[in-house]
Amino acid sequence: MANKKFCVIGLGYFGYNLALSLTKKGAEVLAIDKNPERVEPLQDIVSYAVTVDSTDAKAMQSLGVKEMDATIVAIGELFEASIVTTAVLQEIGVRKIFNRVLNPIHERLLNLLNVTETLVPEAEAAEHLADRLILPDLIESHKISEDYSIYEIKTPDWLIGRSVLDSQLRQIYSLNIVTVKREVKKYGLLRQDEKVDYMVLGIPQPDFVFSDDDILVLFGKEKDFFNFLGD
Repeated sequence: MANKKFCVIGLGYFGYNLALSLTKKGAEVLAIDKNPERVEPLQDIVSYAVTVDSTDAKAMQSLGVKEMDATIVAIGELFEASIVTTAVLQEIGVRKIFNRVLNPIHERLLNLLNVTETLVPEAEAAEHLADRLILPDLIESHKISEDYSIYEIKTPDWLIGRSVLDSQLRQIYSLNIVTVKREVKKYGLLRQDEKVDYMVLGIPQPDFVFSDDDILVLFGKEKDFFNFLGD
């Protein structure tokens, strides 16, 4: 799996820890803050750590943020800087932008800018977000111990139509499948308000065949899980 590239703007507690988590997971990280005292501790840790005003369009464009897989606006001060930074990133043509939400008014303004990827740091820890950024198919993860976690993921394309036995999840990847959640579509009386729900299918037997609407619940070590999704 090729290294992914991320830009983290705003190196307060959340942004700093997000930059660290992404780096530990093998990503290339460009860390940005206008305060040099926040940038300095990361200079020898992340790929690039620079002191830049993120509301300066020319400066931001020169850093190559357009080439990143995603840019995370983690600014934690007054939201004006966050809004202007977001507008600058959109003007440059950044593909995917995640914004830390500071308050309801800030969230409303982000919605007006058509920003759909919003974050509430208290509800989504930096390490969990790092997993989500690096592994787009990851839906949820729950850390059980220092080594083991439970992961919910969309069924990878190569598994669709194959059985549990054929997948050799345990033999090749050292992962155990806990259960499978299958998508179920429900309709109102007039079939206009379609809703999506999931039915838990219990412990899959060796002859169980994976569908493209399935969500797999896996148990194992992070390194084995990353190897599995990297194939």
